[in-house]
Amino acid sequence: MTNRSNVTKQKLLDAATEIIMNHGVHHLTLDEVAKTAGVSKGGLLYHYASKEALLTAMVERLQQEQNELYASLQQEGYGPVEAFVRLFDETKLHPERAAIQIDVEKMIAFLTLFAVDQEYANRWKEDLDAFFEQFQKTADPVETMIIRYALEGMMMSEHFGVGVPPAELKQAIIARLIERAHDIDNQSEKQ
Repeated sequence: MTNRSNVTKQKLLDAATEIIMNHGVHHLTLDEVAKTAGVSKGGLLYHYASKEALLTAMVERLQQEQNELYASLQQEGYGPVEAFVRLFDETKLHPERAAIQIDVEKMIAFLTLFAVDQEYANRWKEDLDAFFEQFQKTADPVETMIIRYALEGMMMSEHFGVGVPPAELKQAIIARLIERAHDIDNQSEKQ
């Protein structure tokens, strides 16, 4: 694939992500994506033959970015649990990574895709189950899963706009979870 083709595909994915983040997934149409990206509808259909193909590519890009960020955090010396928590706080740690932050609106793309592509949803579930099976093999699997569910609960709270803590409290919660994750990783290394 040519570099120009890759650039066009990224523009289309960026446009689709922008639409979802700013207006919600119900505004995601192929016409709107083409218009936002400044690409003809034929150009969009050349790269993504359907809305489902576009959503699949968005989810795959998000997964790849998150996997790369998770690996880079571990290369920076964070243990697996702490690196996971820091994925939720990456804009504070690494402002240059803000474009790939875990975002509630992007989760809507996952949910929409899963509603229309059960096979992809099953593959994604299997991958995630395998990750969390490994993730639980820590010195304290109960605390590890409490951290996971606390983060996912905060994300859902923000998505539905219910019980959202003020920014300072959210950062304090994440800081506490980072401390706990760091302790778990240290205990796991000693085993």
